[in-house]
Amino acid sequence: MTMCDRGFRLSNLRAFATVALALSALFSSSTFAQESVRFLNDWRWEGQASPLAVAMQGGFKKAKLDVAVTPGTGSAATVQKVASGEFDIGLGDFSALVEFAARNPNVAPPVAVYVLYERTPATLFVRSKFDLKSIEGKSIAAPQFDGGRKLWPAFSKSEDIKSVAWQNVDAVAREKNFAAGQYDAITGFYFTTMLNLEREGMSGTLYKVFPFYESGVRLYGNVLIVNPKFMAANPKAVKTFVRAYHDAVKFAVKDTDAAIEFLKEVDPKIDAKLEWRRARLAFDRFVDTPTVRATGLGTLDMNRVQAGIDLVTDTFKLPAKPAAAAIATTEFLPPRSERSFL
Repeated sequence: MTMCDRGFRLSNLRAFATVALALSALFSSSTFAQESVRFLNDWRWEGQASPLAVAMQGGFKKAKLDVAVTPGTGSAATVQKVASGEFDIGLGDFSALVEFAARNPNVAPPVAVYVLYERTPATLFVRSKFDLKSIEGKSIAAPQFDGGRKLWPAFSKSEDIKSVAWQNVDAVAREKNFAAGQYDAITGFYFTTMLNLEREGMSGTLYKVFPFYESGVRLYGNVLIVNPKFMAANPKAVKTFVRAYHDAVKFAVKDTDAAIEFLKEVDPKIDAKLEWRRARLAFDRFVDTPTVRATGLGTLDMNRVQAGIDLVTDTFKLPAKPAAAAIATTEFLPPRSERSFL
């Protein structure tokens, strides 16, 4: 696709968004009233969030949804805030969802309705002088809430790593401190930490990368989650939201250049080239995977949901094991025929 073609497509989509906005203002009767949705993203405006930016500037308006989007502070925090009702829908970590449901038996947990990351992005970053076996006894840094740190028992069991020395670090300082030589290793999301290290001036030759999914930690990553009260009261809005988001994901994976342009309109301060690369790292490893090619984008396999619950419950040593049907449903997915990349 030429730059002219991409510009033409982007121009058309922007024009469509403008028309949709004008129509929504014109039709003010209840028949045409927009459904309001409070959405909390998992993190800041980075490349992997470009599908959300696409939906914000076209798809949601087309679907007659008035979506108020708030950047997140971590996918675990998103689970808690959607559960509380502060937000209606969010993008949260599957493991954090299982943990919340297990630790709060008297609270109806959020419900996963769509899978964005078919694999967990949790990853270990190790200085090049070490391998997995020699990392035993060395210092690994991460925030206490970091997904990789919490899933470490499953990863270390798979790789037969006996013990390490964990150090607490703020998420914002993690890559900066690692690049400065303060730790032997860190955990983080594959596409976030890798490019943050580059931004801190750390060459990829100075560290090794070990994604957890390559060591057999077979868990869903981030999923769309819905507050159960909102879901019960607004099933049509949930279904419409999921469809609009799904269409935006397909668009962003197929035309990432245009998606990053939309992202830059949401946050003009981003480095477009860097965030394009971050988006492709996320899409190519965690969104458009062989499993997704076989089963469809967004698919929630309830057998995998249950297996994931079993793994997280054992790894986190949780006090209870939630039922799969309590934290996930397939009823809001678009038809299988419409969830293929091909």
